[in-house]
Amino acid sequence: MVDPRSVLVAGMAVAMAGMAVTLGLPLTQDPALDGTVLLPWWLLAGLFAATEACVMHIQTGREAQTVSVSELVVVLGLFYAAPADLVAGNLLGSAVILLVHRRSSVLKTLWNLASLSLQMVVAVGIFRFLNDVGNATHWLAWVAACAGCLVANRVSVLAVAGVMAIYDGRPPLTPLLREVATGDLASPVVVTLGLIAATSLAATPAAVVLLLVMGAGLLIGYRAYAALSDRHLSLERLYRFTQAISSSPEVDEVLSSVLAEARDLLHAEHAEAVFVGAEGGALARVRLGATGRLTRSEGLPGAVDQWLLDQVMEEGASLTLARGTRDADERSWLEVHGARDAVAVPLRSGAGVLGVIVVTNRLGEVRTFEDGDVLMLETVATHANVALQNGELISQLRHDALHDALTGLPNRALLQRRLASLLSDGDPGRIPAGAVVILDLNGFKDVNDTLGHHQGDLLLVEVGVRLRDCVGADGLVVRLGGDEFAVLLDGADEETALEVGRRILGQLRTPVLLDGVEVEVSGSLGIALSPQHATDPATLLKRADVAMYEAKRTGEGLRLYEAHLDPNDVNRLALVAELRTALTTEDIQVHVQPQAHTDDGRVRSVEALVRWNHPTRGRISPDEFIPVAERSGLIGALTTLVLDASLAAVAQWRRSGQDLSIAVNLSSRSLLDPGLVDEVAQLLQYHDVPPAALTLEVTEGSVMADPTRAISLLRELRALGVRLSVDDFGTGYSSLSYLQRLPIDEVKIDKSFVTDMLHRPGDTSIVRAITDLGRNLGLNVVAEGVEDQKTWDALAELGVHVVQGWHLARPMSVQALLPWLRERRTQAKDAPTPTPPAPVDLGTPA
Repeated sequence: MVDPRSVLVAGMAVAMAGMAVTLGLPLTQDPALDGTVLLPWWLLAGLFAATEACVMHIQTGREAQTVSVSELVVVLGLFYAAPADLVAGNLLGSAVILLVHRRSSVLKTLWNLASLSLQMVVAVGIFRFLNDVGNATHWLAWVAACAGCLVANRVSVLAVAGVMAIYDGRPPLTPLLREVATGDLASPVVVTLGLIAATSLAATPAAVVLLLVMGAGLLIGYRAYAALSDRHLSLERLYRFTQAISSSPEVDEVLSSVLAEARDLLHAEHAEAVFVGAEGGALARVRLGATGRLTRSEGLPGAVDQWLLDQVMEEGASLTLARGTRDADERSWLEVHGARDAVAVPLRSGAGVLGVIVVTNRLGEVRTFEDGDVLMLETVATHANVALQNGELISQLRHDALHDALTGLPNRALLQRRLASLLSDGDPGRIPAGAVVILDLNGFKDVNDTLGHHQGDLLLVEVGVRLRDCVGADGLVVRLGGDEFAVLLDGADEETALEVGRRILGQLRTPVLLDGVEVEVSGSLGIALSPQHATDPATLLKRADVAMYEAKRTGEGLRLYEAHLDPNDVNRLALVAELRTALTTEDIQVHVQPQAHTDDGRVRSVEALVRWNHPTRGRISPDEFIPVAERSGLIGALTTLVLDASLAAVAQWRRSGQDLSIAVNLSSRSLLDPGLVDEVAQLLQYHDVPPAALTLEVTEGSVMADPTRAISLLRELRALGVRLSVDDFGTGYSSLSYLQRLPIDEVKIDKSFVTDMLHRPGDTSIVRAITDLGRNLGLNVVAEGVEDQKTWDALAELGVHVVQGWHLARPMSVQALLPWLRERRTQAKDAPTPTPPAPVDLGTPA
């Protein structure tokens, strides 16, 4: 398909040729103006060809300007040749250069010849019109020659502007006017030299020898100076380039500097780097855009691109694709990339060739890439190789400094950076939301001691993989050290953080196969939120750590930070001192809540509940002061106080004729106290209470914190005759195999399943399952949280033995229990005989 722009250029060439013929016909019969020396057309053709072949190049920044001294021949021809010979010699000499030396296309050659013919006719016409004297030494002849050459130069400028308008659209008017006003800056100098030569020939024709020698000397000298100046500038740029890339550790900055310098040193339009893989195929192409920014593209190269890579990779040497090359492969590559010429040099490393630097399109219409350009680009590539390897080394060092060597996860330093960035990204006065989750593995030391550190390392790697799979793109997974990990959740609220925490614990429950052994993994998670719990990285991490230790202590698995958990909290420190004082006064008391059998409604037992009536703060919740007691070491004294008061109450009731038993809760710290068994035995003996009248309640979590020690201690208590109960059953993560091993007498269903069981079928199914499990294991089943008669009846229907809750009685002081029991018996005697309750619809068994 013919390019319409080429048609317009061809039409423009025809128009210029037509104008040249029209203006030049009247001049064809004119003789030479000065007959002192006659220059024939063939000599002029040789002179024009010689001057065009020996052009000089002036490089200013990224602008390349070609300077020809052919106007010197034009001036001589104006004086000493016939107009027809001057035009013919100019066209013939220029045609030889265009077709043979520069290997221009046919269209380009025709356009240039048409433009030159019009320029020669205009120069001759103006010269003949202004000059009516035949002497080359007359000032009027000089003015006429200058005018003719300068106007012809403006014709050339307008012709080039026309081509630019065809290919690029409307040319900018201001630069065009400036170019017309100034023209070729070297033209007046060359014209002046031509006038000097013409005047010398007018004085004596023998001066031609001297002129030729001087002209050749000046040309050679200038070309040598220009080459040295260009080399000096290139070396200076190369030195600055070396300094720049040596001080830039970033790979992108190095690549940008390398490509920019390669483009500028070789005075080219484009530069790019192609990086290759192990098989020689292109992995990535990095190109320097016009704005100085890097653009990347990835993927396999086409056949033409692969040819260039193969040439450089196989030979390990540079490749030059000269302008006008006749090689089919080279021409194909240049055509595909829209380039006139190109140079490609290898990028090497210690392991071989990393890629190729390719520079295309030498600025200017005449010069192409030469051996010196290749050497310069190879030097750039050598420096680039060193800089890139240094950049990769620094990047690796930075990566290693911010990542864990074993798991590849980010480390504490990177977490602190990201956390600092997160907390400082908000608007002034507004801290962004986020959460930190800290995970500590349970029993990791046992894995190391039993299977060895190598298997322990494999376990840590597997945990890291599971955490990444679980969190995904929602957060940053970090290994803090040892068996401790963290997750940073940007923008997460409390609900999201808790959901992620539960998901992590669920992922960890799947056993890990290590050395042929299935190892169960569990962990303790602590969560701290921004900005609720802290607004700076250090405090947020510290408070997530506090929550994690609380989760590990209680065996809950997951815990959100609360201020009273923090051992360094000011309020907690004050609370510790006040609790220590309260243990020696009567501020801490034991209350009881009755428990009744579902079959006959009789009260045979109570649960002891500790209460703290602070003199100034009022009643303080056990959820607040019991963790304080555990962390401060006061839990032992608190447990002793509650046991002593509870057994004293049982002894008092027994003396009053009431055979009641009491249940006392034990904390996880109490299960680690080797003196607990002796203390319980001494208190039972001191108060003369039978061991069966005491029930000690433990939670699933407190047992699972250290199952071996807890089970051993519980068996010793059981040997005393004390009854044992598992409190809050169904809310922990214990294994049924451990439950079967526990020497317990009853399970206590958590009130969270009981309160709404009539309205939530799922809760009913859980209560039924726990009741069936207890019955099958021969255990007594107690349900707490009973707040109405319908729930009581439903639990009785399911087979629950004992109930506890506000429907029966609220917690009361020890002294108030006996009056309450007497009043209840009185009400029972006065009440009519109840009808049997109607069956309660409990849904289909799960």
